[in-house]
Amino acid sequence: MKKQFRRNAWQAIGGAALAAVVLSAASSSGATPELASSVQSMRQQASVLTQKIAALNAQVQSISSHYASVQGQVRQLQGKESGVEATIAQKQRELKKLHGEIVSEAVSLFAQAGTDSQVLSVLQDNPNSSAVAQVDISTASSTQEQAVNAYQAVQQQLAIQKSQLQADKAQQTSLLSLLSTQEAKAQTAQQQVSTELASVNSQIQQMVTAQLAAQQRARQALLVQQQLAAERIAAAQQAAAAQQAAQQAAAASASQGQATSPSPQAPVVVNPSPAAVAPSGYANPLRSIGGLQSWRVDQGVDYNGYGPIYAIGDGVVLSTFNGGWPGGTFITYRLTNGPAAGLVVYAAEDINPDVSVGQAVTPNTVIGTLYNGPDGIETGWADGGALGETMAMSYGQFYGSNTTGFGYNFSQLLSSLGAPGGVVQNSPTGSVPGNWPQW
Repeated sequence: MKKQFRRNAWQAIGGAALAAVVLSAASSSGATPELASSVQSMRQQASVLTQKIAALNAQVQSISSHYASVQGQVRQLQGKESGVEATIAQKQRELKKLHGEIVSEAVSLFAQAGTDSQVLSVLQDNPNSSAVAQVDISTASSTQEQAVNAYQAVQQQLAIQKSQLQADKAQQTSLLSLLSTQEAKAQTAQQQVSTELASVNSQIQQMVTAQLAAQQRARQALLVQQQLAAERIAAAQQAAAAQQAAQQAAAASASQGQATSPSPQAPVVVNPSPAAVAPSGYANPLRSIGGLQSWRVDQGVDYNGYGPIYAIGDGVVLSTFNGGWPGGTFITYRLTNGPAAGLVVYAAEDINPDVSVGQAVTPNTVIGTLYNGPDGIETGWADGGALGETMAMSYGQFYGSNTTGFGYNFSQLLSSLGAPGGVVQNSPTGSVPGNWPQW
């Protein structure tokens, strides 16, 4: 339980802690803080420009809507103007007919009364004025007189309406021209702001790229520092273990008067004999671990002990460190032989790496040295597409302490090679893919 608590804490804060260290290292170069500040400033500028574009877009929409409304009003005015003109034409036709009737009656009067200045005036003039109407009073019937007067009143009213419609139409036409100008200006401003925003976004991209490069350089420097520190720790632990073994041997010799066999906690043989390779092409990676104790099966299989751990089979090392794991050690290598060729194995936690990224390994290659630390070790199947993650985690099988399908499969592999299997906590959560090798 205590081991799991420490592991969960590392996994929960490891990524953030490593990010903080990387940012701290990058900050010491004097580049990252300025870049981060510049990126933040440019992002704020981009936000302001985005809001301005939205406002201009709303303005263009409003102008366009107003323009369409005014166009509708102009069309209505044009329709009314056409109606007034049609009415005027109708009245003119009625007046022409009335004039013909008056002329006919005047001719009849002329034939009866002879030469008369008023009658001649009727024959010569068009009764479109009040003066002609007064002449017609003496020659035309009262109905005709009323018709002429009514026409004149309607004609005057229609002329006023037409004049007002023309004035309204001119005003609306002028407003359409103004709206068109305003819309063009707003669209031009919108295009200018969009161009400026594109420039700002390009600068942000360049700054972020530079910042990521600086962080990558800082991360690489940090990994080198971690590796050097791990090597110093390993050397100190080996010296302490040798001293302890010598003291124990001296004490045993003094008390018993004869040499005794090495203590179970004494250092293991540095150069053991070659491994016995199984038909699968793999060998027990834990064969030289002193004081080996098997713990539970979870994402992989947990063990405790001390001494060298070997590669299971032929492969290529992918990684040695990951800050999300206790102690920062996360050795992964991709198998290149046997039924699991192409799959990735990991060994993590209380291990000092003895290999480097890109190194080729065999079943006789020591990939790391286990020290008797607080967390023990864990080994199992890793996700080769997301270094630092286990297959159990990538498939969503692991919840903190449960036995997973991938962990159980790896425990069976170790058992088939002669290593003690892990302790199953529950019926395995999930399962391996159908094409995954079985043991």
